[in-house]
Amino acid sequence: MVPLDHYIQRYKLDGLLSADLVESLRPIRKEPGELIIRSGDPVANIIFFVEGRAKAYGIMDNGQSVLASFYTPFDVFGEAELFSSRRYALSVEAITGSVCLFLPVDAMLKAAPRNYRLFMYLCGRLGSKLTDRFTAESINLRYPVESRLASFLLASTDDDGKLPGTDDLGELADFLGASYRQLARVVRYFRDEGILDRSRGHVRVIDRSKLAPLAGDSYLQSGSFVKPDSFTA
Repeated sequence: MVPLDHYIQRYKLDGLLSADLVESLRPIRKEPGELIIRSGDPVANIIFFVEGRAKAYGIMDNGQSVLASFYTPFDVFGEAELFSSRRYALSVEAITGSVCLFLPVDAMLKAAPRNYRLFMYLCGRLGSKLTDRFTAESINLRYPVESRLASFLLASTDDDGKLPGTDDLGELADFLGASYRQLARVVRYFRDEGILDRSRGHVRVIDRSKLAPLAGDSYLQSGSFVKPDSFTA
């Protein structure tokens, strides 16, 4: 695993955290499919996500999982529950090999007076998550599945047209507020129109230029994301 100092320098964490909190960081590697957070567990750590890809989901009363979000670095888990329930609300699972930096909550709260930049970052990131989720839910109510999928693909695929999260249509349908049948129909249409390829079970965008007109004003470029060095000196 890459040394801790690499992530501290890459994300300028020594400007976000006091020296004692930097020393308290504990790097943990998670393999694909391994839980980073389990819903219902006590909030023992604030977790900085520094490498890999992950997904967050909740479990309904009937046992069905509902996808909530995808994550790529840099991000943070546990800030929403820190001052409320003190138990993690969602499970977070590694999609690829991932690295997280665990910061014990007790150490963070004890050092709070010396770490106003950290708390400013946590509040800013929490606000951006709430804004993004509210906007996503509004889009799911207002726009047809074609627009929702086009918007999602524009916002989520990498430079090679690959999804950073999941190729599972069931999970994507939950995330987009559609049924599996609705989404499968739209995926077939996009494939027939030369917009995407779905060979070997993987979704890959091959013509982004055709997505923007379909997404319309539902396309959101996440400008609300708060970087870790936003509040450093």
